[in-house]
Amino acid sequence: MKTRGIRGGILISLTAQDDADTVRQALAGHADLVSGAVSVEITEKVAPEALLAVRVATEEAGGTLQDIRPPRDRAAAAPPKGETVIVARTVRSGGRVESTGSIVVLGDVNAGAELVAADDVIVIGTLRGLAHAGAAGNENAIIWAQHLAGPQLRIGPAVARAEDDGETRGPEIALRRGDQIIVRDWTS
Repeated sequence: MKTRGIRGGILISLTAQDDADTVRQALAGHADLVSGAVSVEITEKVAPEALLAVRVATEEAGGTLQDIRPPRDRAAAAPPKGETVIVARTVRSGGRVESTGSIVVLGDVNAGAELVAADDVIVIGTLRGLAHAGAAGNENAIIWAQHLAGPQLRIGPAVARAEDDGETRGPEIALRRGDQIIVRDWTS
């Protein structure tokens, strides 16, 4: 993890080697760094738990997580894939978020809310609403959440009904295997 000052706040750069523990340790004695506006720069393989650790440390220090962005050199070289929508709040019942890219929710998605993304859906919280990843036909899209408790998951044309037993198992990922959607623990 690296940090540097940017106009209006601080930029935290996370890599694949960063996990929740290393982020917590790095920020433990430096609450003043994240007490204002915080932006996060990530690589493709960053563990969602590391991002959650930045969010928690920022909130505990009284700061605000402004945005999440790809690395500068990669952003310039990569072809446009679609707009990633980042929602830094809970999506309430009746709310609908759509994206031509991915959707990242830094909060919960309440029952009755809908997320529709051409690519991935990532919820740093509990997903109780409907999530449709790969809505534009991307069958390799995934749905990731701290807890999947939604009534229905969709990836591409496949549909799965969730069977929430109320038990919190930790982070979960839903992905396509053939014509089926499977849900498994993020750690396995």
